[in-house]
Amino acid sequence: EDRRAFFGIAAAAFVAGGIMTAPAVVFAEGDSVDDLAMPSEEEQKASEKAAMEERLRKKAELQKKAARPMTYGASMAAEKDKQKELQKSQAERRAALCEELGRGC
Repeated sequence: EDRRAFFGIAAAAFVAGGIMTAPAVVFAEGDSVDDLAMPSEEEQKASEKAAMEERLRKKAELQKKAARPMTYGASMAAEKDKQKELQKSQAERRAALCEELGRGC
């Protein structure tokens, strides 16, 4: 009897949950469903082709940037700029030390 009651309650909950979560159909201005139609094969192929061309263009640009040879001077200057950006000011170092020590400076 307990099993029968359990399945009855479970079935009722399943039906009630299905009704409550059923998607509501909402139409835009006019009852046009053309906006909801799947794109045609030509449109789909065109969008895929455009996306692929964009990816290839970005990839070529990145490869070109990476393949550009740097002279020793340019490499050294880039490294110095990078190190300069990483250096903290005195105020930043003080704040970091106060945070590490747990003080409210």
